[in-house]
Amino acid sequence: MKPKAPTQPTPRARTGKAQVQASVVASGTRKTGQAAAKAAAKVAAKPSAKASPNPAKPAKPANPAKPATQPSPDASGEASKNLTDRAYAVVRRLILERELTGGEVLVEGRLAERLQMSRTPLREALLRLEGEGLLVRANARSYAVRRITASHYFQCLQVRERLESQAVSLAIGHVPAELVQRLRADILSLDSSQQGSSHWHADDEIHGLFARASGNAMLAETIAHLRVLCRLFEVVDPFNRIEEDRAEHLAILNAYIAGDARLAEEAVIAHLRNLARYTLSRLSNGLVTDFPS
Repeated sequence: MKPKAPTQPTPRARTGKAQVQASVVASGTRKTGQAAAKAAAKVAAKPSAKASPNPAKPAKPANPAKPATQPSPDASGEASKNLTDRAYAVVRRLILERELTGGEVLVEGRLAERLQMSRTPLREALLRLEGEGLLVRANARSYAVRRITASHYFQCLQVRERLESQAVSLAIGHVPAELVQRLRADILSLDSSQQGSSHWHADDEIHGLFARASGNAMLAETIAHLRVLCRLFEVVDPFNRIEEDRAEHLAILNAYIAGDARLAEEAVIAHLRNLARYTLSRLSNGLVTDFPS
C-alpha cells in the first residue's frame, strides 16, 4: 500500500494563515511600541540623578554706581549760618579788645583778606554788628567802628544806675549760691597788675548775671546793649582800676548773698557812680582825650 502524499494547503488556507500571522505580528509590534513609549515617558518624568537639587540662581546684576551725594539745602544753610556766626564772633571780639579801635574804617574786602574769611558771611556779620551799634556805615562799601563820646558814656551810666539796681533787686533768690560764690572767688583771684580779658570777663559776669536772673528779658537786653556802648568808650581809654572794681563788685555780691535787696541796689549805684567820677577826673586832667562837648 502506497503512503499518502502530504496534503498541500489550499491557496485560501494559506492566505488566511498569512493574515493571522501578520495580525499577530502587528499586534505584537503595537504592544512593543506602546511599552517602549511608556518606558520613555517614565524616564523623561524622573529627574536626572546627576542634576543638582538646588539649581544655581541667576547672577544678580552689579549695583549701578550711586550718584554723588549733593548737600541738602538745610545743610548748606546751616553751614552758611555757622560761618556767619564765626565771622561775627571774631570781629566783635576784635572791637571789644581794642584791636579794631573806635573810628577805624573797615573795608569789607581788606578785612576778609586779613581774617582769611569769605566775603558773604563777613558781610552778614558786619550787618549784625551795625544793628547792635558796634559799627556805623562809612559808605556803600565800608563800615567804621563806632566811637562813643564821653557825653554818651555818662548818659549810659545814668541809665544803667536805674536799670541794674532794679535788676539785682529782682534777682534776689534766683541765682544759685554756689554760682555766686564761684564768681566771688574769680574776682578775688584777678591779677591786679593789668586790666586784661580776665577782668572784662568777670565784669561781664557780675553785671550780666543779675540782669539775666531778673526775669525781665527786655531789661536784660537793654542792660547788655548799654554795657557794650560803655565798653566802646572804656576800650579806647582803659581805666586800669582793678582794685576799685574788685572791692565794689565784692560789695554787690556780699549784699546779694545776704539777701539784702536794698543794700545790693545801693552797692550797684555806688559802683557806677564811682566809675563816672573816676572818668570825669581823667577827663579834667587831660588823661582822656575825648572830653564831653
